[in-house]
Amino acid sequence: MPEKSKNSKYTIVAVDDSPEILTLINEILGDTYEVHLAKSIAAANVILNSKKTDLILLDLQLPGELSGLDFLAYLKNKEELKDIPVLMISSNSQLMNVSKATKLGAKGYIVKPINAVNLRDKIYSVFMEVKYGAKR
Repeated sequence: MPEKSKNSKYTIVAVDDSPEILTLINEILGDTYEVHLAKSIAAANVILNSKKTDLILLDLQLPGELSGLDFLAYLKNKEELKDIPVLMISSNSQLMNVSKATKLGAKGYIVKPINAVNLRDKIYSVFMEVKYGAKR
């Protein structure tokens, strides 16, 4: 991940079908990061194809043809997107889903309801891991 200048922010794309969750994510992160919100995988693809993205927050359960896990697998198999870190978000904290997400390449898992401190800390940890190659 390249160094950011003092005036430039890391770009995060949040993908969730809940407008309330997207609003909350924007409120928590909007002052620190450039946040782009997507209510669907199609909307996320438009953003990902037009913006350099540093991190993706991805809901596990999305309506439509692809689940969050399916989209994660797609991202990790697409050459130009595979290196973008992904944090999964879900109200479903079953170990099986956490394990699947991790095996597919997710850097972490955030359980709803979203805790602002936990979300910021996980994002910071991912950026430090990417930048320095080690977990904090």
